Amino acid sequence: MNERGWGWTGSEIRRAQLLQWVAEESVARPGEYVEVKPFYVVRPDQAENKSDLAFDDLTYLTEARLILNGAGIGGIESMAAMLTSQGHDLLERLQAQRAHKSQRRAACRDAMVAWLYVADATNSGRMVLRERMLEDPQHGMWLAAPFAPLDLADAAGWLHDQDFVDGIRAWGDPGPIRLHLTGSGIACAERFDSDTRRYQEERMGDRSGPTVNIEHNSGPFQVAGDHAHQVQQVGASAERLRDLITSIAELVRLAAPDADDLDTQRTAALAAAKDGAVDRSAIKRFATWVLAIVGKGASAALTPAVTAATSDMLHEAGRLAGHL
Repeated sequence: MNERGWGWTGSEIRRAQLLQWVAEESVARPGEYVEVKPFYVVRPDQAENKSDLAFDDLTYLTEARLILNGAGIGGIESMAAMLTSQGHDLLERLQAQRAHKSQRRAACRDAMVAWLYVADATNSGRMVLRERMLEDPQHGMWLAAPFAPLDLADAAGWLHDQDFVDGIRAWGDPGPIRLHLTGSGIACAERFDSDTRRYQEERMGDRSGPTVNIEHNSGPFQVAGDHAHQVQQVGASAERLRDLITSIAELVRLAAPDADDLDTQRTAALAAAKDGAVDRSAIKRFATWVLAIVGKGASAALTPAVTAATSDMLHEAGRLAGHL
């Protein structure tokens, strides 16, 4: 297991989680072997509910002196384990490190850069929904425990402020809810193995240029070439509104996979967000439908993101309608 805490293989994550599970099950039965079949029965990926895989896990942990193997003759039904003192020590170290908030935040930032790079989210046309990171165990888990949605939000906000990512933002959310790597983010992934701290240190060291003193103020600056120019774009465009609608539809699909008429509602909202002809009332109907669907059964983790994105969509629709 690498020390970064993320990027672990599926077997590494599963074995760490098995240790934790055995420790929790042993609380009520100290000094006894714990049958491991129930651990595998409830695995999210039922392909892991196999006797040969459980046997390999127990063999590995036994050879690492983290458990005592109490397997009998037979299949997974006969397999049992008991933690050793080394196993308890490892779990205590993991728990102590998980409580280290600054390490967790830094790890989430680095993991998000790596995840976006692996997903090939390297431009505005290939943005991905932030919450999807939790579906990727190698990047969505730290020390074999999943990142929280708030971890993702804070990481996206920090990465956006530091110019590692860009994307679609929602009112009240610290970072983009759909995002992609910028040039800096790509460089960090390719040249620094997604280590944002090392990248920043290198970038700070590379800063150069003459210093200008204006009265009591001074600082470095860069001089552009003779043919350099800047372009500032100001105006209203329905493109961002359409991106928000698409993002919200994806969030609804995550929050309520069985929602009826999702495609129909999304198509109608996109049709109402044409350049030069924004139908604000149709956008409001879409927002009402979204909030009603999410209010029925969405997870508590996704509800704030959907609500914030919906508010931002209505704000953008109102701004465009007023501009037009």
